[in-house]
Amino acid sequence: MTLDLAQLLPQVSQLATDAADRAADRNRRLPEAGRALEAAARLDPQALLDRIGRAGTRWRGARPTDEPVGAAYPAPPHPERLHVVGADGSQVLPDRHAIASFYLINIGSLHLIHGSGEPPQVASRPSLHFRDEDLYDETLLPIDAALVAGRRDAAEMGELARLSDSCRGEPALTLLDNALLLWVALQERDQRRHAVDRILQAYLTEMGHLQQSGAALAGFVDRPGSVNALALVHLAGLPLDSVNPESLQANPFRRLLDRDLFAQRLQPGERTARFASTSPLNADFHKRGQEIQFFYLHTGYQNQIARVEVPEWVGQDSRRLGWVHAGILEQCRTTGIPYPLVRAHELAVVAQADRAALEQLLQAALLRAGLRPHISQKAQTKRWTAQRRRHRL
Repeated sequence: MTLDLAQLLPQVSQLATDAADRAADRNRRLPEAGRALEAAARLDPQALLDRIGRAGTRWRGARPTDEPVGAAYPAPPHPERLHVVGADGSQVLPDRHAIASFYLINIGSLHLIHGSGEPPQVASRPSLHFRDEDLYDETLLPIDAALVAGRRDAAEMGELARLSDSCRGEPALTLLDNALLLWVALQERDQRRHAVDRILQAYLTEMGHLQQSGAALAGFVDRPGSVNALALVHLAGLPLDSVNPESLQANPFRRLLDRDLFAQRLQPGERTARFASTSPLNADFHKRGQEIQFFYLHTGYQNQIARVEVPEWVGQDSRRLGWVHAGILEQCRTTGIPYPLVRAHELAVVAQADRAALEQLLQAALLRAGLRPHISQKAQTKRWTAQRRRHRL
């Protein structure tokens, strides 16, 4: 063992003390947050929208939809037969120390039919990317991890769209283990690269295919760290003429999370009202009919509060929204995470043994092509140290 735990003991002790202090502070603030939510629910919806308009485009709270802000909705009946599809992905990033320039994306998926008695169908779809257009952006700089992750996200959505075609005409729920607003586009909203735009367009196109298939789409976020609903609750309590950057910053609920608030208010199986994201990127999604909405759900598993994101065409369709609500609850019964996502993750992960086998395949192919592949000396040294071999001078 190279980690000196003895040196960390005082810091670990302080961490525990700080965590206990934050928990006590959270418990003191929660009743006030609950009362503020109730006050926001009594506010006229237009008055709430006026405050959101006054807060400006940089405000990152939740925007109400057609459902009352303080409402709680019980679980609808589960369909007798429901297709449930989960997809997840992983990647092997480009490595300049490797024997060749490439990156790998692997998408795992599971398709089960609840109520059919049929075994689930599982798949793993790897793809190797090695051409210049794969490895370099429009400025001819090497592709970075964010772009690879974005292409993985688009591939996950594409896999859901492909599998949803086999569910046409029947109730179907497709799931991602992530939020639905494309992360790489969120990070580059102000100065977005052409490569990101292409990924975003592919992602939105696949969402459109899902919409046309008749299936529901949802993103499942476990243990969410969001504070959008609390930002709305705080804003609702401000007089309209006092909404300004200073008053928005003076949020008494800053150390709380949305899930803290709703854990006190939701019964097992219930969900909150739907809200819309106020991210500027969501305006781009809205133009394509794909505005992202979200709600919080008590999964019934150890008081777990999950954030569930859906496109507007799911949120506004009571039938598809019911598939999301009831389907996720059913799939969370065992572990608190929808089983298709758990299994899809297992299928997507590229283990060290898989990477070693891929490297052997690459070595053999390069040799057949008349090349003599080798890794960098730095990579070789890391392999020695990882095996606890001493590099003797």
